Amino acid sequence: MSLDSSGAQRRRAASTSLGQLGMVVLLVSISVLFIAASIAVLITNHQAPTWRAPERHGLPWGTGLSTLVLVVVSWQFQAALVAIRSNRFTDCLRRWRLGAAAALVFLLAQALNARHLMALEGTHATQSLFVFCYDLLVGLHAVHVVGGFVPLWLVHVRLMRRDYSSSRHDGMTFCVQYWHYLGVVWALLLGILVWVG
Repeated sequence: MSLDSSGAQRRRAASTSLGQLGMVVLLVSISVLFIAASIAVLITNHQAPTWRAPERHGLPWGTGLSTLVLVVVSWQFQAALVAIRSNRFTDCLRRWRLGAAAALVFLLAQALNARHLMALEGTHATQSLFVFCYDLLVGLHAVHVVGGFVPLWLVHVRLMRRDYSSSRHDGMTFCVQYWHYLGVVWALLLGILVWVG
């Protein structure tokens, strides 16, 4: 191995390390926001004299379905990452597009779930702290899902140009990590919503 190629490998490893550090800082900072919102919901639930109308309980039925869709999102993006590590470009691009389509379905399902919850609550919807807290947590997650479409699109453009390969796929790795993170956060938020619902 020449000195030039070993120097290039060291620079690439250093940039990967810095990129991974940046990703960790991003996810930790976003986590602080989700933790603060979750604690606020739990405190509000504990202290509110009227949390929800007594005959109302549970979450919209579509919440379970949207959770399954988010599992598909993570699965497809992970499969795309595995494909690029083997230089299977066509399979990678196909998986990436399926994951992106599933992410759009998740966002649409969440909007329908919020609408369905408002219909279920009826006239109590505007006075229910549960509906407000549901909208807060789901809306906060939705904002981060929408934000996730920016790197998703950028990775898609680079995949189309075949900029990624088995040895160069850091941007794709970070994007997949972000979407896996959103899946974990959703599972935790869902647990809180079930608990207070």
